[in-house]
Amino acid sequence: MEPLAHEGLGRLLELHGRRTPLALGAEAGAKLLSEKALGDGGALKLGRRKLALPSQPLGRDTAQAPFLALSDDVAVLDGAASHDPRQLLAALRATREEAGWRRLLYTPAVEPAEMPLLAYLGVDLFDSLTAELRGAAGYRLEQGDWIPDAGATTAGNRKALAGWLARIRSALEQGRLRELVERTALHNPRVAQLLHHSRELLATLGARRAVEIRAGALSLGHPAVTEWRHSLERFTPPAAGMVLLLLPCSARKPYHWSATHRRFHRTLRELDNWLALHVVSVTSPLGLVPRELEMLHPAAHYDVGVTGHWDANEHAMFGRQLERLRPEDRYKKAIVHAGSASGLLAELLRERGVEVLETGAERPASGAGLGALRAACRTALRGVASLSGRDRSRGEAAGLAQVQFGELAEPLLAAAVQGRWPRLRLEGLANFSPRIGGFALTVQGAAALAAAGGPVIEAAEFQLRGDLFAAGVIGTRGEFRNGEQVAVEQGGEITAAGIARMAPGEMVAMERGLAVEVRNRG
Repeated sequence: MEPLAHEGLGRLLELHGRRTPLALGAEAGAKLLSEKALGDGGALKLGRRKLALPSQPLGRDTAQAPFLALSDDVAVLDGAASHDPRQLLAALRATREEAGWRRLLYTPAVEPAEMPLLAYLGVDLFDSLTAELRGAAGYRLEQGDWIPDAGATTAGNRKALAGWLARIRSALEQGRLRELVERTALHNPRVAQLLHHSRELLATLGARRAVEIRAGALSLGHPAVTEWRHSLERFTPPAAGMVLLLLPCSARKPYHWSATHRRFHRTLRELDNWLALHVVSVTSPLGLVPRELEMLHPAAHYDVGVTGHWDANEHAMFGRQLERLRPEDRYKKAIVHAGSASGLLAELLRERGVEVLETGAERPASGAGLGALRAACRTALRGVASLSGRDRSRGEAAGLAQVQFGELAEPLLAAAVQGRWPRLRLEGLANFSPRIGGFALTVQGAAALAAAGGPVIEAAEFQLRGDLFAAGVIGTRGEFRNGEQVAVEQGGEITAAGIARMAPGEMVAMERGLAVEVRNRG
């Protein structure tokens, strides 16, 4: 059993020559075997391997803990198709703690439309029972939906189900499973309800994966977007008493590479004390994006159709983000030059007691718009304390590190700050990485975080020449998620820094698969 890819709580496993998630009874070499005796749960067969299923006593209440029936190799979550969404999510939250990482999670008799979401939440095995029953009733399966068809057959539905699971596996491998889930949820109330209630679970326990978010209405609840909004609580502007400047986003990411933001930058550079302006871009679905953070995921990895319309959900999102950013405490005043969003942002800022200057430009990057921006900035900067380039860089490094590492940023910020954004360096401890979009730890930086209680992967003593695989992992310390930076310790010494590619319990339990993508070695 080898983990190949992760998204959300789901994983793509190489298993006896096949890849999960699988549909038992629909895909070649994967089938259910009936029980031989009363109380025996039967078995499932994968190729030549037979795995025993747990017994299922009559009357078992699967809405109460323990939620799972366990055999040595399989955990069964029965009734997943009928559970109340909150009960089902409570069961899935407890799954890995109860079942461990080496058991396969099987949910019998669920609807194909729910399979992408359940795979996203960690289910490895499904079956063809629903497809067979629907085929007998005259319904044909097509891309997860049921189409009335008098010519439908159970064999045809099994074949369609195998194709549907292949699409789920492909989406998981490419980091597009969330996208498939959102498409399915658009016209399926139960999937939409489950997806809504799973926001916090996915944001706190799901794997971090830096893939582009092609945003729609449901992307406001994407775990990366949810986590982004919470990260503003840790963010601080480069200096106290700056002028907040709200600008529109751009189609090109990161924004500062776009032609629009280059025009803004050239205009601002003409001003005295322009370093006292703090640029924050305005976008959906992320909301507010401080310049220092615009190369991080997901700020540099999303695509959204621009309509110029901001609905009630987005209005509420901006309100919550401004509450986290606390502009009334951190800025002297604000300039709003954000196009179609300007009116609602100016209103929200004034409600918080912030002095606001609106440029009134409908086309912010036009000649007239840039002229209005220049005039508003000159007015707002009068009487504002000047800010040096060195102090600005130190403040930008602090804001970025606090978002990336939280409380663990303190030992990193004891180092001298070198360079200018985005090419900032924390001397000897971290360097800017375009791939990460922020600070990448050196071995010394990883050791500093480890000494402060940061995440450590304990590995066997051998010469680490490349990445660290699960077979070499002995244990872990500290809290981390799949996708976060960690230190590798061998023989009591930090020997490498890298990115976790499994959850803590998973890399200890598994015998194969990439555990840490090593980026720096001692």
